[in-house]
Amino acid sequence: MKESRPKALALYQAVLELLDEGRDIYSIKVSDITKQAGIGKGTAYEYFKSKEELIACALLNDVEEKMLAEKENLDRLPSFEEKISYAFDWILRHFREQKSFTRLLRLTTHPCEVSTALLEELSKRRTDACSPPKRLFELCQEGREKGQIRQEIPLSAACMLTLGSLMSFVIYLEGQENMPELGEEEMKNFLCKSLMNQLK
Repeated sequence: MKESRPKALALYQAVLELLDEGRDIYSIKVSDITKQAGIGKGTAYEYFKSKEELIACALLNDVEEKMLAEKENLDRLPSFEEKISYAFDWILRHFREQKSFTRLLRLTTHPCEVSTALLEELSKRRTDACSPPKRLFELCQEGREKGQIRQEIPLSAACMLTLGSLMSFVIYLEGQENMPELGEEEMKNFLCKSLMNQLK
């Protein structure tokens, strides 16, 4: 659900600013966040039960806002394959900027208190209109309705395959200096083509 409470939004903004300054996500304290936001420390605990929940909500809120802003561009693309290719390009842009989507994906692959809070928050939001799981489900559902995903493939399986390909791209981007055989475009095209071969 889109956040509308001004103080919660100020706390979210403070988290993003601290991360953009290069602060380590694990060492940020609630007092750092509230100081950056210009809000009393106790106020944070009126909205969130822990630092981890606050950071998870800040990252998810930012990703959801960005996904909502991209919805119109995605909706204009006629095929599932074009939409997924666009998603790969979106990941690449955000990875280069080291923004929330990349941080969110990284956290889901590293067990820690923040990633646990993030997964709990994702679970709570899974039916919200602009949550990442909901958007992915809608893309796969639309692809199947248009005959671009085989009917016998369950939607949940199509979603997992798609998510796996997108996460593989993030993993590649994080360690590409150790995988020099393929450049970013070649890897994107390979993963996208492999995904479509499994789904068509």
